[in-house]
Amino acid sequence: YKAGLQGCVLSNHGGRQLDTCRSGIEVLPEVMEALREAGATRETFAVFVDGGVRRGADIFKAVALGAAAVGVGRPVLYSLASYGDKGIVRMVHMLQDELQMVMRLSGTPDIASITGSHVITKNLSDHIVPLPVDNLTQGTYMPLMPAARL
Repeated sequence: YKAGLQGCVLSNHGGRQLDTCRSGIEVLPEVMEALREAGATRETFAVFVDGGVRRGADIFKAVALGAAAVGVGRPVLYSLASYGDKGIVRMVHMLQDELQMVMRLSGTPDIASITGSHVITKNLSDHIVPLPVDNLTQGTYMPLMPAARL
């Protein structure tokens, strides 16, 4: 902002290069706080979040935390690959419908009324996800062991 920029994109490129990096939505609150401290506003500096957007609720959360826009790369690729250009149109309509539903359920009649108070950020950086167990593999096949243990 102080260098004359008018915006930035928060992205970890889908986590493919550095899979332990924090996602754009995780660092968004910190970036917005730093921008406020520097004197920037939503009108003078646009922050885009790229990555992890799959539903309208994801768009709602990003906007609530300060994003001006979001990137929807994979949904576009999946829609295009599966259904062509009609798939992309359908995907956009689905995201619009989902966003409108979340806005209605949250009591926000327009984008401007979406605020940070609509999102709980307390556990934003927690990555505790239970790993699924493959019972078929565990019960059918002999587990792999290093040669030293055979």
